[in-house]
Amino acid sequence: MMVEIEAILFDVGGTLRNSTPKSRGEKISLVCQLMKLIGAEGDPLAFSRRMARRYAAYRTWAQETLVELSEADLWAQWILPEFPQETIRLNAVQLNQLYRESTGTRKVDPMTRDVVLELFRRGYRLGIVSNTTSSVEVPALLKELGIPGCFETVILSTVVGKRKPDPGILLDAAARMGVKPEGCAYIGDRPERDVAAARSAGFARTVLIRNGKSPSNSIHPLDFVPEHVIDHLDELLEIFPARQLSHGARSHRSAVYDVAFSTMWMRKNLPSLNDFFLAAQRFGFAKVELNHQMNSAILQEADLNRVKISSIHEPCPADISMDQLKQRDWLISALDEERRLPGVEAVKRSIDLACQVGAAYIVVHAGSINSSQNLERKLRSLYENGQAGSAEFQALVEEMRTERLALAGEHFSAVQRSIQELIDYAAPKGIRLGIENRYHFLEFPSPDELEILLQLGGADQIGFVFDAGHSYTLDRLSFYPQMEWLERFSQRMIGMHLHDVVGLIDHHAPGTGEIDFDRIAPYLPDAANRTFELQVFNSAEKVKASLEYLAAHRCIQKIS
Repeated sequence: MMVEIEAILFDVGGTLRNSTPKSRGEKISLVCQLMKLIGAEGDPLAFSRRMARRYAAYRTWAQETLVELSEADLWAQWILPEFPQETIRLNAVQLNQLYRESTGTRKVDPMTRDVVLELFRRGYRLGIVSNTTSSVEVPALLKELGIPGCFETVILSTVVGKRKPDPGILLDAAARMGVKPEGCAYIGDRPERDVAAARSAGFARTVLIRNGKSPSNSIHPLDFVPEHVIDHLDELLEIFPARQLSHGARSHRSAVYDVAFSTMWMRKNLPSLNDFFLAAQRFGFAKVELNHQMNSAILQEADLNRVKISSIHEPCPADISMDQLKQRDWLISALDEERRLPGVEAVKRSIDLACQVGAAYIVVHAGSINSSQNLERKLRSLYENGQAGSAEFQALVEEMRTERLALAGEHFSAVQRSIQELIDYAAPKGIRLGIENRYHFLEFPSPDELEILLQLGGADQIGFVFDAGHSYTLDRLSFYPQMEWLERFSQRMIGMHLHDVVGLIDHHAPGTGEIDFDRIAPYLPDAANRTFELQVFNSAEKVKASLEYLAAHRCIQKIS
């Protein structure tokens, strides 16, 4: 009986991409760059040959021990041990890339993107397991193709410290994905490495792509013989038919959490909104928030009935982008009526979309004060350079408070007028407004301003959307304590954006930064909608791990 395949894992070199030699001139040019980086002198050709001999010796050792070193250890211990260790370790990633580029031009197989996307859409969970000395090439390749979001895990030998044919590297991938080895297939190009590792790991199927290297009559030990041998990647589509899943989206083994996933993460990770819906369901999100990067063209191409849409983050549809609205001062805080009204209309379009898709509320940015951000940029720079307690830092904080107090009045009157108009428009449609606390100090609202805005309508008309990252950042900058938002407005909270902060950079996956979610958890109402609002730099693996992290810290709930 044929075992059902749930996950397909790929090798990279020789499988998803190939390499062609560099010309002598190109090679010497790159070696010269490498030498300049560390202050080396001499004949670049001789230097290149010396590095090649040492690299070959390392390769022999790595193949015998099945150990892969990090770039820093590789270059400090094997390739350039005679140079200052600090310099080599500091520049190891760049040194490694220059050397690798000097050895050949790596080109992705032209079929890679289309084949990967089709397998993803057919319901297969995808991963990468690759022997490589580079920690940056594979992520860059996936980003270039616009498909990082298709891969639930990316395991590179230089990162985990072991290499194929050690089956442990494949078993690690299966474990991270929560898939049993017998539900996995592996695609590679080396029988003695890729097929052997998959066989030892207990994978159900192996596929060997020849790429002109493995003749069909090759005789290998039994453990090296794959179930399938192909010449081109698109032949995988004949081997792996569509899985019989609802929308091809979720494995029966996947946990589901009562959380929405913001489309903020879609950009550069997946090519279409339908693909994002698939990924969100596969990761374990029960809902989706459409954010302000979704324009009408993107929305029209998508099946908006495929998932539950919990909320709309205005301006969505973003046919006029948020950046353009800010540049034109088409904001609900604008003093000029001819500019304020287009800002109100942009929010009304989001209300209309919420009605169309059955979302309960829209997330509203309440505008800002027209003033330069120079003071805040300087303040953030001081913080990042470890000067948060300095007299200069505190003086800037006071200067910004004084500026905001002097300029906020008329703008806030415009905000109140706009919010009242929007309540009057949204309430008959059954849509609530959710006022979000913001990332910049000169933006509305402050806690006191939020209290005034919430009095403009009942709890069924207007509420608070708590943004964990924004509140943490302005707390770090000595403006509003994070806990003030929770202590004062928990009862009016209708939604929240959950993400983490590293330094002053927000939208990191929860659990990878500095926010104390245990402290936040008791203030989050059960009925308030949870949304993960994560930037594109978070890997799919981090996204999935952050769900488990916040469930463990009582911020979200598993529903199945």
